[in-house]
Amino acid sequence: MKLQIIKNSIIDIVHVVDKICSRKSDLNILNFFKLSAENDRIFLFATDLEISYFAEVSGKIEENGEALIPAKQFSQLLSNFYEDVLFIEKNDNSLVIKGDYSLSSLPGLIDEEYPLISTFKKDHVIEIETEIFDEYLEKVYAPLKTADIFKPELSGVYIHLQGNFLYLVSTDTIRLTETKIKKQFFETNMSSISALIPKRILEEYRNIKRKPIKIFIYIEDHQITFDLGSQILTTKRVAIEFPDYKRVIPETFGVSVYIKTEDFIKSLKLTKVFLDQTKELKIKVIPDAQKLELYTKNDLLGESENSIQAEFKESSLQKNEHFVVSFNHEFLLDGVLAADGEKIFLGLTPTHAEGARPLLIKSPLEDNFIYILMPL
Repeated sequence: MKLQIIKNSIIDIVHVVDKICSRKSDLNILNFFKLSAENDRIFLFATDLEISYFAEVSGKIEENGEALIPAKQFSQLLSNFYEDVLFIEKNDNSLVIKGDYSLSSLPGLIDEEYPLISTFKKDHVIEIETEIFDEYLEKVYAPLKTADIFKPELSGVYIHLQGNFLYLVSTDTIRLTETKIKKQFFETNMSSISALIPKRILEEYRNIKRKPIKIFIYIEDHQITFDLGSQILTTKRVAIEFPDYKRVIPETFGVSVYIKTEDFIKSLKLTKVFLDQTKELKIKVIPDAQKLELYTKNDLLGESENSIQAEFKESSLQKNEHFVVSFNHEFLLDGVLAADGEKIFLGLTPTHAEGARPLLIKSPLEDNFIYILMPL
């Protein structure tokens, strides 16, 4: 094998390959990726047996062939390679990478040892612009950061089709977020969709920097594939029935509050300075004064208390009555940042003997996003 590749055309792809191969594994072969050159096309393939990544890059092929390359070392070499063009050549089981002024070599393995490249069927598909998919994915991504801790089997984004909307839902059992995409923004040949897209494939998808205009998501009984044209991600499908999350969405509240998003974010960032290990933020809800008071305390650093002007539309509290409710500061900020608009809606309810009820966050300007958070 002998070929030339422009560094900038491959470096981002190799970083994705490295992230997949760098997962802990008892199989040494999975620390390597396959580089293949044939019929004027150059391919890279990596897998950890849970997720597979396939990419095509442009370059000049002088001699066809294949090589298995250690992903970590090749990624580090490429990151520090200071020339524009790489000359790659396979000599027996080693790989030579050189430029006009440098030469390096890496050990390889026998090609036949590598796992088979994943294949997929295109029978059932969701087609959507990547810019739109990315926008809606970010809205529901926050719970994935902690789902592995609280509920690993739900670590992913649940998608389902209902009416003219494609719903994206995620939860870590402490919080839940839902967004829905209008039919005009996606196409599908399926009349019914219900699938949990695992966190791993979403992580690797977000690592891909150069994306085409559209993404094709193929859903099969045993796997899910993200087709980005020259880059393809495939993952095993999780065999789990997602819980009926609709029943935990509150419809009534003790108070309905509207506050300026910017003011709330500023107050949350200020109180963050004085968080302790519990990350507890106390919110005092005072309808008569039309305000919320935010309070955090750290026995070593001090404390912070600040108030925000609020517009109370509805309240079941008596005159001069108020209540205090506590939330995980980080989780609350995640929800506020995900909502669009100059103002946000907060649906709050005092904790009674029957138990705590969740907070609901949404934007008054959009009906396609909600964020639910349980109090501490």
